Amino acid sequence: FDSLPPAHYKETMSTILVWIQQSETKLSMPQVVVAEYEIMEQRLTELKALQSSLQEQQKGLNYLSTTVEDMSRKAPAEVSQRYRSEIEVTLGRWRKLSAQLVDHCQKLEELMTKLQRFQ
Repeated sequence: FDSLPPAHYKETMSTILVWIQQSETKLSMPQVVVAEYEIMEQRLTELKALQSSLQEQQKGLNYLSTTVEDMSRKAPAEVSQRYRSEIEVTLGRWRKLSAQLVDHCQKLEELMTKLQRFQ
């Protein structure tokens, strides 16, 4: 029984996965090249808000990692491996999403600077 994750673990994992899915969807929207500075500013604001939200979700992700580590000490190997695999997939998606966010923000800021110079 000690080897099973607490209910909070499952709730947190579910919350994080939903958040990642929603964020991936937002980031996968085609990047339309816009020549209107206001629209670019709005998009940058949305991306920055997503970055803030990512930082807020970090606590939950840390909890999941810690819980999996604790469980792996107590759980049978096959149970431990299942949860380790689950957290690794989640962490991989998290890192990819985080990198994409940084990349999108940088590109948008560069485009905004170029547009300002052009105007």
